[in-house]
Amino acid sequence: MVKEPTDRDNIGDVWHSDISFLARPSLGAVLYALEVPAVGGDTLFANQYLAYETLSNGMKEMLAGLRARHSDRMLSDRESVERRNATRSTKIAAAAAGQTPIENLHPVVRTHPETGRKSLYVNRAFTIGFENMTEAESRPLLEFLYDHSGRPEFTCRFRWRKGSIAFWDNRCLLHYALNDYPGQRRYMHRITVNGDRPR
Repeated sequence: MVKEPTDRDNIGDVWHSDISFLARPSLGAVLYALEVPAVGGDTLFANQYLAYETLSNGMKEMLAGLRARHSDRMLSDRESVERRNATRSTKIAAAAAGQTPIENLHPVVRTHPETGRKSLYVNRAFTIGFENMTEAESRPLLEFLYDHSGRPEFTCRFRWRKGSIAFWDNRCLLHYALNDYPGQRRYMHRITVNGDRPR
């Protein structure tokens, strides 16, 4: 993944969990810094265990058993892909543009298969609505959950240096790649780890 000094935009500049639209979303990812800007280009992480645990009991009851639709439609919309690709070096695959969007249902509250802890599992990049509800009906609650999931008290900031490695768990974290280093280069290698079906 590279952002050249002439690029305006980067990949991942919104709170998200990687490829949550797949039936078996990514377990996690490893990112290795080859070249970093002198200032900026950090990655924010948001703890979704805390996002869930700090909800009211009433909200937890309402979300229990609720499933949300996750879709890659923003990656398959040809006009959107062309517009976004025009301003960055790391591109969305052109082959994805124009394809039928992938959509899968996942629980809004996910139980981690290793820790047994519950976490909030929605994200602004890919969660588009709730099962058996229209997008308009879903939007107010989703907006609340999006805003809640990225509250500053749930977050930490990873400052990259050349040679830094970060490995994160998409099953209980969101992340956000800051785009605050205009005119500088950032070059990373990334590995995505296959995951399981959220439960």
